[in-house]
Amino acid sequence: MSHVEGIIQIVAPPAKVQEALEDIPHAPEWISSLQKVWDVQGKGQGCKYKWTFKMGGLNVDGETEISESTAEKFVMATTGGIPSTWTWDMKPAAGGTELKLSIDYTVPGSVLGAIANKLIIEKENDKELRSALVNLKGRLEGWEVE
Repeated sequence: MSHVEGIIQIVAPPAKVQEALEDIPHAPEWISSLQKVWDVQGKGQGCKYKWTFKMGGLNVDGETEISESTAEKFVMATTGGIPSTWTWDMKPAAGGTELKLSIDYTVPGSVLGAIANKLIIEKENDKELRSALVNLKGRLEGWEVE
């Protein structure tokens, strides 16, 4: 299993960050590689939806289920394509929230998959993670997202 993570300060309370994370239909506006979401069932814990994610120039389809959604933690697990778990930890910080995003994922395949992961996928996932954090910050603080 591979792992990437990042931290950002957001000038918004944790509950507002949680609200934005639960707004699945608008997630493609701040997760740049998330091409579309559909068949959204529910909101918050127990929500399920389908998605298309662009990775390495290829469209990958999958499904997500949110297993936890509080003002302290938001956790979702994806299946299809590259299985992953996204964990968002929110801590009150001076003037807002410290948001940490950790993504654990498994690249299917053999040794070739492991090599591709280290050379390409891990860098792309790290870039996507940082972009999502900056874009979410922009959305919550009211400035233009990338």
